[in-house]
Amino acid sequence: MEKQAPSLGKTQLFWFFVHAQIGVGLFSLPNHIYEYAQSDGWLSLLLAAVIVQGVIYLLYVLHKRFPHDTLFTLCEKLCGKWIGKVFIVLLILYFVMLAGLVLKGFTQLIAIWILNKTPESIFMILFLAACLPMLFAPLKQIGRMLVLTAPIVLTIPIIAGYAFIYGDYLNLLPIGIADMSGITKGIFASMFAINGFIVVSVVLPHVGGTAKEKFNVLSAAHWSVTLIYVVVLLTSFLTFSHGEMKLLPEPFLYMIKSFSLTIIERLDLLFLSFWSISIITTYVIFVYCGSIGMMNLLQTTRYRIVVISLILCTTIVKFLPTTINEFSQLVSYINKPSAYLTFLLPVLLVLLSMVRKKEASL
Repeated sequence: MEKQAPSLGKTQLFWFFVHAQIGVGLFSLPNHIYEYAQSDGWLSLLLAAVIVQGVIYLLYVLHKRFPHDTLFTLCEKLCGKWIGKVFIVLLILYFVMLAGLVLKGFTQLIAIWILNKTPESIFMILFLAACLPMLFAPLKQIGRMLVLTAPIVLTIPIIAGYAFIYGDYLNLLPIGIADMSGITKGIFASMFAINGFIVVSVVLPHVGGTAKEKFNVLSAAHWSVTLIYVVVLLTSFLTFSHGEMKLLPEPFLYMIKSFSLTIIERLDLLFLSFWSISIITTYVIFVYCGSIGMMNLLQTTRYRIVVISLILCTTIVKFLPTTINEFSQLVSYINKPSAYLTFLLPVLLVLLSMVRKKEASL
């Protein structure tokens, strides 16, 4: 473990959370939610955000009682050595799986939208080469890079907001068309986009400030991300009809492609070029958290070797289904078990901490 790792600032914690949640899932989110909740997808997204806020509060409770423990050390401390190791393995697999899906989703996106005659393996190699310097850097430098790339995230609501001017607001009607079953399925459909929140429990011990201050920062970051997702969702619904929403795998990109500026014809290509930097930060966060868990599991300090090993594991996605529809189906299969892990594990840990009345080590 990084016992002597430099502390992150609260601003860095804010953007650590934002970059972990906003990744490649942003583009396909409207289509995934619309499949189940239709134009009421915004309600599914808000309900999912409320649930995530509840989990963030549980993570705050755990951090307040155990300020020097990460999620991995808490699993062993509260669940016992062997059961705790099982949860650590599950978390490592979860982080590696998310990193792999981010890698696959992004390389597939570039291959389809920009360079459709270049082998996907080339994108993967270039992407991983760009990630290595950041992964090999100390946590403090990773945090600085996240703050530096923050303006890229802020361009999303600015660009998408243009659709509020010319969009067809009748596309949002009728309100209440989806039943409770559809709303619930829409919540699970949004999991791939909002699943990254659990990573904060790995870095909280390295963040300066009180537990209450960190909780306020995380809450602000979470609702900022939710606002961005709601804007993307609503603008996609405003731009495309009900029939079109069922056919477009990445409505957000098609919406940007329809924008025509005086000096820029293909705004979607320019946006994807800049957005690749944000995808790199998301991938780095998941691999970093998985590496910390692996170091805890194996009781080793060979960080770089662990990082390289996990990176190689994420490249297995090269052999996954290659079409957009097959990849979407794969994501939907993974959403439920990953949601159960990230939502129920904090609940279990809080209950165990209450039952055993363990106090935070000083």
